Amino acid sequence: MAKPILFEDHYFKTKTLAIKEIQNKIKPYSAGDKLNKEDEIFFLKLFKLHDEYEKKIGCGVSHITVEKDFHNNKCLYIHRIDGKSEDISWRHCIRPMSQKEIVSYAFRRAVKETVIEFKKIHLQDNAHCPILHTPLDFYNSDTSYIPYSFDELFLDFLKEHGLTIDSIELKNPEQNDPDPRGIIQDLSLRNAWIEYHRANSQLKLISRKANSRKKNI
Repeated sequence: MAKPILFEDHYFKTKTLAIKEIQNKIKPYSAGDKLNKEDEIFFLKLFKLHDEYEKKIGCGVSHITVEKDFHNNKCLYIHRIDGKSEDISWRHCIRPMSQKEIVSYAFRRAVKETVIEFKKIHLQDNAHCPILHTPLDFYNSDTSYIPYSFDELFLDFLKEHGLTIDSIELKNPEQNDPDPRGIIQDLSLRNAWIEYHRANSQLKLISRKANSRKKNI
């Protein structure tokens, strides 16, 4: 059975579908062209799956361009804010999700409404990104976990309840559900997690651009 490809809010049922979408995004560009903002955000999310992500982005990304490699194939180059640039393989980033990632995304789905409510409340206060100091709205902002990451919170919950990644049963969402992430099968476990998350998570709003530059989210 094929495993899905998922990074942040992008989901593909198979590796083949992910590759097709990426190639379609790159196809309109000529060598030397700079990615538009929408495509840049997409690839910055994808690049977080790269084994050398931190090394590649260095002090931060200024922009991304499409170039040609030695075989005349289109490739991507990261241009850093220090003026340096280097190629980065998007194919290296395309890998099936591990069981931990699949379960983690199901747990994220379970607290989606809590996170959305947090965003709505805090955006009412004329919120600004604490990193880039830019105004935030619902679409250009992300919710970040402090001082512990989401995965640390989620793994602590499993430990406290004597559970393991492999012991969590998930069910698929309905076919017309716009959220492709799995659903925690046990309703009582799902509710216990929602309450645990509400009591123990500490959230803050930052811009999506700043979030894409973070090394530890």
